[in-house]
Amino acid sequence: MKLWQALASGLMLLALSSCKFGFKQPEIVKIQDLTITEIKIDNSKLQLSIIVKNPNSYPIRLKALDVKMLDPNRVKVGEAKLKKEIDLPAKKNIQLDFLVNVQSRPMIHMVSSINKDLQFFVSLKGKGKAKGISKSFEFEQPYSIDIKEYLPQLLPHLDSMLSGSSGEQPMFKLLRTYVGDYGISKTGLMADFIIINPYGLSFRLKGFPAEVFINGKVVGTGNIKQELVFDENVFYRDGTMTFQVSNLKSVVSAAKGVFKGGIDYEVRGKIQIQVMGFDLEIPYAYSGVIPLSIWEILLK
Repeated sequence: MKLWQALASGLMLLALSSCKFGFKQPEIVKIQDLTITEIKIDNSKLQLSIIVKNPNSYPIRLKALDVKMLDPNRVKVGEAKLKKEIDLPAKKNIQLDFLVNVQSRPMIHMVSSINKDLQFFVSLKGKGKAKGISKSFEFEQPYSIDIKEYLPQLLPHLDSMLSGSSGEQPMFKLLRTYVGDYGISKTGLMADFIIINPYGLSFRLKGFPAEVFINGKVVGTGNIKQELVFDENVFYRDGTMTFQVSNLKSVVSAAKGVFKGGIDYEVRGKIQIQVMGFDLEIPYAYSGVIPLSIWEILLK
């Protein structure tokens, strides 16, 4: 009897020992994808997808998995955590998705001046558990994102410049609109504005080619008076748009504005920007009011 008890105890110890030494830690197979899903002035969001493998012939429990995004100098700029524990099936790969919060300004300054891409180190630390035994594991890999397709997101509210509905500070702010000079067939219209540089980007605003609309009809064309150049130390610059507006078309189209003491107008065009070595054309629009009566134009 004692022999059988000793043999059973020995087999139990052997089984526990086999489990302990045979339990393999979870493996990070690869980074499946890393994309920018949102860019805001303070914080941005990245979607990270990774493939995790359970190399064991039995299920294991993924207890924790922490994600850190590091800049090229290994400084943390973003992080995310596994929201709940997950069971990993035996001998299977599964995909895990993380929404990583990242500081926007440090992220923008991580763009390589050579390759024009955003360069990260993705650092992962986790813990798996099976049969009462836990094992920790780590993974780190460099990863880069082609930044060109995301550049328009760094220039907020260009499609509707005076719209602040999302709570973000618009890049463009119209200050005032006024008449610069009168002519027999055309009137010179001026619009002063401020361009904000919220991310500390270095860029050149080369042009604002545009058409002017009054009551939905094209009445003139215009552009910025001169190029505006920004670097990371320039938070904003003043600028002026100049338009040539057809007097006859404007008077007919804007007749309703006489009773309001001003003429509503809309500007539509494509902003021309050179940023990070790329030339971009991005649609934009804004609206304003010319603070004068039609009779002022007729009496000149």
